[in-house]
Formats: sequence, structure tokens, C-alpha cells
Amino acid sequence: MHLEILLQEQLISRRRLAKFAPGKVLPLMPEIIHCVEVRVNGQLLALGELVQLEDRLGVELHEVYHAWLPEVDG
Repeated sequence: MHLEILLQEQLISRRRLAKFAPGKVLPLMPEIIHCVEVRVNGQLLALGELVQLEDRLGVELHEVYHAWLPEVDG
């Protein structure tokens, strides 16, 4: 299954996209820390927030939606 951790989606112009280059910093909205989406095969599975785990980042899940998941044996 394809797992995605989505921080932010936005529309941008071709002009802005053409300015992308190594070293360019893409600004994110401050509230994304608390609005992280976890998707499986494109379907929303959970909502959470970014947390610091020693030397890494993680996502603490606050809401989990299992309704669309297929049954798993074992």
C-alpha cells in the first residue's frame, strides 16, 4: 500500500514553478504542524500533528478513520 504524509497542498503559478532550483526554500503555513494528513492509496486514513522524536520528525495521530480499509487477517 502507498502511504503518504501530506503537509500542505497549494496551487502555484507556472512562473513561480519555473523559479524552483536547488537551494530554494518553500515556505509552509505555520498551522501545518497541527494539520498533517496521513493517506493510504490516496484515501485519508488519519489526521495528526508533527512532533519531534529525538533526532527525527514524526506524526502523532489524533483521528484515525478505518471505515474504508479492507479486512486484514491476523
